[in-house]
Amino acid sequence: MKSMRVCLLLLLLLTCPKVAVPMLAADCDEKVIGQIKVDAGHPWRPPFGLDRIGKPFVSVVEIEAEERPYREYSLAGYRDGKERDRQMFHLTGSHLTGKSPFTGRASFADYPDELVLFARCRYQGEPTEITRKKLQIPGLEAEAVARPEQVIHPVDLGTILVPADWLLLAGGQRARVDVAAIDRTQKLDRVGIEAWFESAKAQKATSGVALGKGTRADAVLWLPSPLGSPDHDVAHVSLIATDGKELWHTKITTMRISRPPQLPAFGATQLKLRYDAPISVRDPKTGQMSSLDYEKAWTQELSDVVVSLPNGARFVFWRGSSYVPFWAGKHNTGLSYEWAETSPPPDGFVDSVEPLMDKELRYGRVKIVESTPSRVHVRWTYQSTDFNYKVWGDAPTEDFYFYPDGFGTRVLNLRSAPDANYELSEFILLAPQAALPFSFIPRELVRVLELNGEKRELLFPGFHSRATGNPSARSPTDGPATSRVYRVRLHQDEEAGAIYFNPHDTLVPEELVAFPPFHDRGVMVTPAYWGSHWPLGRGKTTGSAIDDRIFLNPSHNSIMTWARKRPKPFRSAAFQSLDTLGRSKPMIENRWVWLIGMSNASDNELLDRARAFAAPPSVTVVGGTLDDAAYVPERRAVRLRVEQKQVTLRLKPVFPGPAPVFELLEAPKELARVRLGDRVLAAREYAWDGLTLWLDAQVEGEMALRLEFR
Repeated sequence: MKSMRVCLLLLLLLTCPKVAVPMLAADCDEKVIGQIKVDAGHPWRPPFGLDRIGKPFVSVVEIEAEERPYREYSLAGYRDGKERDRQMFHLTGSHLTGKSPFTGRASFADYPDELVLFARCRYQGEPTEITRKKLQIPGLEAEAVARPEQVIHPVDLGTILVPADWLLLAGGQRARVDVAAIDRTQKLDRVGIEAWFESAKAQKATSGVALGKGTRADAVLWLPSPLGSPDHDVAHVSLIATDGKELWHTKITTMRISRPPQLPAFGATQLKLRYDAPISVRDPKTGQMSSLDYEKAWTQELSDVVVSLPNGARFVFWRGSSYVPFWAGKHNTGLSYEWAETSPPPDGFVDSVEPLMDKELRYGRVKIVESTPSRVHVRWTYQSTDFNYKVWGDAPTEDFYFYPDGFGTRVLNLRSAPDANYELSEFILLAPQAALPFSFIPRELVRVLELNGEKRELLFPGFHSRATGNPSARSPTDGPATSRVYRVRLHQDEEAGAIYFNPHDTLVPEELVAFPPFHDRGVMVTPAYWGSHWPLGRGKTTGSAIDDRIFLNPSHNSIMTWARKRPKPFRSAAFQSLDTLGRSKPMIENRWVWLIGMSNASDNELLDRARAFAAPPSVTVVGGTLDDAAYVPERRAVRLRVEQKQVTLRLKPVFPGPAPVFELLEAPKELARVRLGDRVLAAREYAWDGLTLWLDAQVEGEMALRLEFR
């Protein structure tokens, strides 16, 4: 049997040349040139902030060879002449094409002062030195991050998109300062820490940490808010040696809000949001950078508008975003649904044609039409312009309606030439100055809720789809089953998400366009498109690469777009009219409606809301008559004329969900009692302004709604 096994082995070696066998010594005599490089990491890639302190040392090895190297390669780290660690690595990348260089990566927890590259025949022999590299060990590394003791929504403090590396404090708030430090030379045993505000140098917070053995040390200090402190301040943090010498120092710009605006629980407020940094301005001809005082950037009669919702959501029309509205998040980012973006006519244009180019607000205007206890209505009018403020005559108008439940509608009326081709929807994240995309954008960025109950997560970068749910018993059987609810996260720490739903939108996510990530220095630095030309920044055209302007003004991240794939309009008409340039010509007017919101409601609650919006309940009326336009999706409203002091509406829902809004024409101004089913609603469960009735109620089955007027 032993002889037979030997014969079989010899037969395999002779007839199967591709079988892996031990390499001969000659195969280990490959000719290569090795190079060792230090990978300091890309500043746009994690880790960020405190996590950078004490991160592992990473080295990249490049091998120049005529053929793909076969030997085993390793990188050894030495400290004071002694080997501390050795890392094996696989050569990757270029071997797919068979061309040099072939690369490998190795990381070391302990920072070496010398690296040596070895190669060894896979099955025999001793490691052979290829090359070595001396390193300069960095000394003291430190970082400090300051944050308020409690996060307050920036808009509630009257601010917007505060630079990410600044400290925002309400009046009287303390600041928490986190400090991390490491001494890789291991020469410092202990350091003191001091922190103070420039306006109160005598009120220093002090601490100390041990730095022995080259390990990272962390400390927390609390800075009290000094009495009579100014709105503009600077926090200082220093590391002090035992002999009193300052080893490291940093400054943190501080905004302090002593008199925040008094925003209502529900309503629209006209105000001027505070922004302390200057506006960066680029000269398009020379590329020269300058700045503009934010307070002098627009005419004084222009203001901002904030819509406050009881659930804490804030919808903002800001001069700095050219009045393009967006959900402003608690964690200082935003989400825009886009606008009516046109394809430029053939008579010439510069850069893209969008309202975001209207930095001086020559065309954009915002107006509070209605702000009552039961409804808020804000109108935004604009024109798409090119880089040089050229317009073409089309007239978009966007109306936004909101209710105390935190949800509303986006209503886009677009008067345009019949052959105009428009894009209407895109998810765009807005970020403050110095906010790097990978520092706040979550990987699970968009959730898609099918009306039949199925769920999918869209993962970025790459726009991967992952199923996370199953069909429910409330699955529709008609049209609305093909539309979808989109839920977008604004920040990795944000609990609520922006909601977007159009019952006429039947596109599946795979038919949408995901913006690809940017790469720089061979690594991915954004999960999607990134631009520094909007909001706020002036003088820069649409770019396709990252730049350092991220540290000068806010930026935006375009995530995914419907492109020119528009849903069916809710209404459409054609006529002869004047365009905005005074030209008489054939025009069309289309209207689209989306359900929108910013909410942390459950997925099932969102699906119930979307189904009820897409298919309103049947209604019969006693004591009044339904209006010709009995249901107005633009306002989520059932319209009827009140004819008696007692009106009874019998509701029969197609799908269980929240009650619709009711517009009661010619009704008495005082509503004495509201009864839904067998229960009288408390005053907090509805809102009435003499025309609009909003109910905080669910309609699960056929129910009677009785209204009693004085």
